[in-house]
Amino acid sequence: MADRGFTFLPAPSHDAEVERVLGALASGTANPSTLESQAIDLKKEAGRREESRILPGEPRSEVVAKQLAAEAACFGNTRGGGVIIVGVDGTNGCLIGAVSDVDWLRTRLYQLTDGKVTADIRVADVSGARLLVVAVPQAVEPVPFASKYRHRQGTSCVPITATELMQGLFVDAAADPSNRESGLLLQGVSDGAVASLRRRVMATDRSKASLDLRDLLARLGLLYGDSDTLNLAGEILLGRRSSPALDYIHRSVPGGPSDVRVNVPGLSLLEELDLVEAEYTRHNPFREMTSGLGVIRVHAIPERSLREAILNGVCHRDWNQSDPTVIEHIGNQLRVTSPGGFIGDVTAENIITHPSQPRYRALVNAFRQLGLVEQEGVGVDMMVADLIKIGGDPPLIELTDRPAVRAVLSGQPVNAARYQIFTGLRRATADQTVPTEDAADDVDAALLVWRAMNPATAFLTAESCAPLLQRTPADAAHALRRVAGYRIADGLRLLVPIPVPPNTAAAWCLSRSARRALQISRPRHEAATAWVRERGRISSAEYQMIAQVSQPTANTHLRIVALSEGLVPSWPSGRGPGFHYRYPGPEDGNKPEGMPLPFDD
Repeated sequence: MADRGFTFLPAPSHDAEVERVLGALASGTANPSTLESQAIDLKKEAGRREESRILPGEPRSEVVAKQLAAEAACFGNTRGGGVIIVGVDGTNGCLIGAVSDVDWLRTRLYQLTDGKVTADIRVADVSGARLLVVAVPQAVEPVPFASKYRHRQGTSCVPITATELMQGLFVDAAADPSNRESGLLLQGVSDGAVASLRRRVMATDRSKASLDLRDLLARLGLLYGDSDTLNLAGEILLGRRSSPALDYIHRSVPGGPSDVRVNVPGLSLLEELDLVEAEYTRHNPFREMTSGLGVIRVHAIPERSLREAILNGVCHRDWNQSDPTVIEHIGNQLRVTSPGGFIGDVTAENIITHPSQPRYRALVNAFRQLGLVEQEGVGVDMMVADLIKIGGDPPLIELTDRPAVRAVLSGQPVNAARYQIFTGLRRATADQTVPTEDAADDVDAALLVWRAMNPATAFLTAESCAPLLQRTPADAAHALRRVAGYRIADGLRLLVPIPVPPNTAAAWCLSRSARRALQISRPRHEAATAWVRERGRISSAEYQMIAQVSQPTANTHLRIVALSEGLVPSWPSGRGPGFHYRYPGPEDGNKPEGMPLPFDD
């Protein structure tokens, strides 16, 4: 069978055309007008030519980035995409060379096209000149630049409307680019790939196990129409490739030598996943915990979260990029870096709550049917809840400069007290003897308890918790009310309300019982200071509940907080029902400067 490369695009015809053009440029005799085509564009970096002089240029020129971003957007709106060869004078074929920094340019093209174009850039040496080969895939949705849409016609970029693009080029591509036809025939799938596929099917859906290969692939949505050719999703899963799709590295400690490396060419993605799964399972220690009448294993990195992080980094990555998905397993930490940025409106700040937007629906659907990923839209939620439940922090999910999406899961040996609190959560119902499974996996509950456990952020309000929950304040208020209804062992409250004035937003903190069960220290004075800065006021009762101190201690500390924050008493007597401190208003004159708190409890 054909051993194809790692990417969807540029298509093999582009590769051949690029090599032809580079060869012609090396000969020095080609006419530039005969080299450019629908898929190939020659460009010199903006500002490099001044009459007969060639200027030095800058590795990080914003002018060059905007020049090439406009051309990249044009190719993104063109069927099959295209390639920009940078460093060539398109009028006479002179090899000027390109000085742009590859990583920086790739990132700027992504940013300048609002994350819709991720170009694959390589350096080519042609007769001593450094050229850049910028391969631009067909985009998933129309790509504007400078508020205008253009696409390639012949050797020119011409205007087009977004409506025309959606009714033409993107009518099918926007639905699912992974359902396009590939170059892999049914009989070209290797025996190893078929064996791995059938093992997965046997483990998830035995009703499909007896199907012949063609019917099985059709059921999984991996064939192109009614043909014997796989679609691109099928080729990604089952096609052998010369460059590995995965690069797994295990180190016992940060900075230490790698003791395991899985980076094997010539396999299908499913076979690579089998190898990686065996290694990450072997290097993920566990502790046995009692659960009811049974004993369960709780791993340092929760098993389903570890799998989900790796598989999300595979099926949601940008498959137009040539880099592998890199999996770094260092002690109890997992870092998964997947090429390409976020898609659509998804960001690191809304990834928990944003509806799932898979780049490749056919691919994700096959992953789901094979039991490789959870049902759509719950993977990140699950990772957050699982890591907090064992005593860790939420995963870090960020966009790197390449661009790539990096997920960092920092596991640890399970904290038995915290694990038992979460697995024993139940709703406040008539029967409080049976734990409620959905409460144990409630990502809002996990995040709220995690925040309340921090001595510096011990109180919970809709305003303070909205960014953490990635919700609006109104949605955060609803989540708080729901979680405030949960109970821990013996029906004791998880959260208790903080006494606030009538007609003000509700607030909660962990109950004393929950604190004792979680074995955590009481809050620090920073929590009370944060309360003042959010609410603009604080009373002795509020301070007492937030800081978990006695009333006399609350009264003493509250006066110091008032001095530190420049608060004024609500009335001169300094006592009585409803008395509190507040920030001064216009009637009080200028707010006095604060001072450091002279205590640390």
